[in-house]
Amino acid sequence: MTSIRILHRDPTGKVFDGGVEYGVEQFAGQVPAIGDTILDPGVIVGQDRNDPQNRSIWTVVGRVFNPRDREDTVALIVESRDSNLADEAFA
Repeated sequence: MTSIRILHRDPTGKVFDGGVEYGVEQFAGQVPAIGDTILDPGVIVGQDRNDPQNRSIWTVVGRVFNPRDREDTVALIVESRDSNLADEAFA
C-alpha cells in the first residue's frame, strides 16, 4: 500500500521532514497533487478541532516519488499557514 510522507518547506525554501506518514485513505483515496489544499489532520491536545483558528492549512508545492528509495512512498512537499475564519467552510 502507498504511504504519503509530509515534508515541509519553510519560508527560506528549506525542506524538512515532518516525520509524519499517512495512508491514501486519509486523503480520500488520492495522492494530493501540486496546488491542492489539505487541512492538517493534527490539532494540539486540548484544542477544539472544529475551531478553524486551531488548524493549519497545507498547500502542496511538490511531490517526490520513491523518496529515500522507498518504492511504496510519495512525499508531499507542503507550505503551511494558520487557518482563519475565512477557512471555516472546510476547517
